[in-house]
Amino acid sequence: MAGKDNAQTARPEDYVHKDEEEAEEDPTSPSRWWFSSTLFPLVAACFGPLATAFNICALVMDWRVIVDPSSTESTGIDIRDPDWLDAINAISLFTSVAANLMLLAHITGRVSFPISQPATIILYYLTSFLLIGLVAAAPAHLELPAGEIRTFSQAYYYAIIAAAVTFLLGSMMVITAYGVYIGRYSREFKLTMSQRTLIFQTTTFIGYILAAGAVYSKIEGWDYLDGVYYVDVTILTIGFGDFSPKTHLGRSLLFPMAVGGILFLGLIIASIRTLALERGTKKVTVRMLEKARQKALKKGDLSSGTIQVRLGKKRNIAKGATSELGRREQEFNIMREVQQKAGKTNSLIALSVSAGAAFFLWFVGAAVFQQAELDSQGWSYFEALYFTYVSLLTIGYGDFYPQTNSGKPAFVFWSLLALPTLTVLIGSIGDSISDGVGELTLWIGNHLPEKSGALKDLKGEANKSKKEDGGGFQEAKPPGFMSDGAGTDEESHSAESQKVRDAKEQNDVQSAGKAGKHYRRYLIMRQIKTTVQQMDATPPRQYSYAEWTWILKLLGEDESSSDKHRSAEATEDAEDAGHPDSKSWSWLGQNSPLMSGEDEPKWVLQRLMDLLEKELKDEGDQHNDNETQKGLDELNNKR
Repeated sequence: MAGKDNAQTARPEDYVHKDEEEAEEDPTSPSRWWFSSTLFPLVAACFGPLATAFNICALVMDWRVIVDPSSTESTGIDIRDPDWLDAINAISLFTSVAANLMLLAHITGRVSFPISQPATIILYYLTSFLLIGLVAAAPAHLELPAGEIRTFSQAYYYAIIAAAVTFLLGSMMVITAYGVYIGRYSREFKLTMSQRTLIFQTTTFIGYILAAGAVYSKIEGWDYLDGVYYVDVTILTIGFGDFSPKTHLGRSLLFPMAVGGILFLGLIIASIRTLALERGTKKVTVRMLEKARQKALKKGDLSSGTIQVRLGKKRNIAKGATSELGRREQEFNIMREVQQKAGKTNSLIALSVSAGAAFFLWFVGAAVFQQAELDSQGWSYFEALYFTYVSLLTIGYGDFYPQTNSGKPAFVFWSLLALPTLTVLIGSIGDSISDGVGELTLWIGNHLPEKSGALKDLKGEANKSKKEDGGGFQEAKPPGFMSDGAGTDEESHSAESQKVRDAKEQNDVQSAGKAGKHYRRYLIMRQIKTTVQQMDATPPRQYSYAEWTWILKLLGEDESSSDKHRSAEATEDAEDAGHPDSKSWSWLGQNSPLMSGEDEPKWVLQRLMDLLEKELKDEGDQHNDNETQKGLDELNNKR
């Protein structure tokens, strides 16, 4: 069979036991459940240490301060906290650490879900409620001396942020537990090794900031939380200039501290893009393709073979098709157009989401900083907007920077979210521009008139780009045995194409099988060798219909025969509803290789390897049976 046997409406039990990649590649598995089963635990494991770090910041300093009128809020005199506040604060830190450890224990498979998940949720909520109680009780129960300029310290505001983050993480874990309870996915968090690496990177990075802050506060004589703020501004390459090392030792340690922190940050941003976002995008892409396929079939007139690829553009399968092979090629071409439509839609969604997140952090962050600095510096909203913009782009002029005890903790949290978000947005914009340039280049190659001089050279380059890139993907070269080294030799391509045409006409694979099964396996091995070389192509390689015809022939299917084919109008009614003849399929159905969710070379390689493995095993079993029978015959003859 060419594709996977998936039902149109996926049942929870259909993908409960699938691993991470299978869940991504299943077009019937709703993306919302993939996010709750994979993304939520990943976010909790990454942000849990951040919440714990803020919990530490809330504990290490007193919550009240008498402000020096001639300086900023953070340089006042601390007022000793009561013992009960320190005790409850320490308990909340313990429960926060315990929640993170319990979550990591389950992710690594050391603690079972029935134990770890309830414990993680309870500990996160307990941490949050303890901090919320302290924050709410502080104004009424922590007396501030009369006649003095007094306020709450940075530690108080770090406690507010830690309470909010832990409550959010606990709620995400509740959603994940609910999905398990109703049977949407398994109890095991299906995180890959790369995603676990991201968890380790973020935890180490946060610990790095806390440790470096402690070192600089000691060396420079700053408050610990000012040291954390300085390290954050330095590592994120913003550099306001409000804090800078004045001692020889502090300046000397800046060299390794800054380089190490920036490298950590770069690794995390790269991991977020390539692991969390691109894998999430892959899942969304699979779902978008399935929706686009269903929409194309439902909006068209299947009785007449008409498919609506997109608004105002229809394709007729029967038009121009004089044979089964021609009809199948029409199906294939329509499915390619559906793929392109789904890909563009997905790119637009990815760009919109990243842009929306960046603009949200920009405008909402400006509102937060405007309120935090209003009394101290009198910022207007526009000035706060200017400040957040300069900070987002890591320009850091230093004309505006947070000075209040509420502004600095808010900036540390905001910057750790905003800078990676902006980096992802820039990457999405770059991808969109690259795709647009590629499409423009292909359009030039198709529509630019033949003229001499620079115009001719431009079209020549466009056509060359089209051959090399395949219109955004690497289209297969003329099919056949697929050259295994002479990929750029036009003469070789032509020769290979002729071989394939001859093979199609003479049914060469079947003939080879009759003449010698070893030669057929040679053809399969040669195709495997070529496919392996195509695995890492960037952008992912897409095969032409002629090449798919050859590959399917190697797999034992004949595109010119209708024995295992289903028409497009039967796709929705039979194939996707679980037709009893699961061997038949359509290029426009869920069983199509183009709907697998895998890169095409990977799909081909897996099927060819499975086929070769089965044939060799069957031959080995038959040989063993023959040897056994031969031995029995000899034994009987002796008797």
